[in-house]
Amino acid sequence: MTKDGNVCYLIDTFLVGGLAKKMTFGIFNPKEDKQIFIVLSISVFSVMFMCPLMSLAATLLIKRAFDAQIICTWISTTIKNFPMAFFWQLCFAGPVVRFLFGKIFKDN
Repeated sequence: MTKDGNVCYLIDTFLVGGLAKKMTFGIFNPKEDKQIFIVLSISVFSVMFMCPLMSLAATLLIKRAFDAQIICTWISTTIKNFPMAFFWQLCFAGPVVRFLFGKIFKDN
């Protein structure tokens, strides 16, 4: 795994994943609401938090913007990354991973 992959995994595992679930379950009740709303909500909250954090990591690790423009570079990077991250997660990555994991980890 690359350095960027490690950063992404750590941020998602120890910070964003739990926060996205906590916020989702503050809005939706798994016993009453449809599963699709819960899945989509977790995905949306994940993108909302991961995109700015990973854009900050990209600003520091890839763009090496350690100057007075760091905030502007970070915000600009986040704005450019957000639409792609959002649609990638909702339309491709999320459904593919759920499909594959559903096949691999079937309830028997």
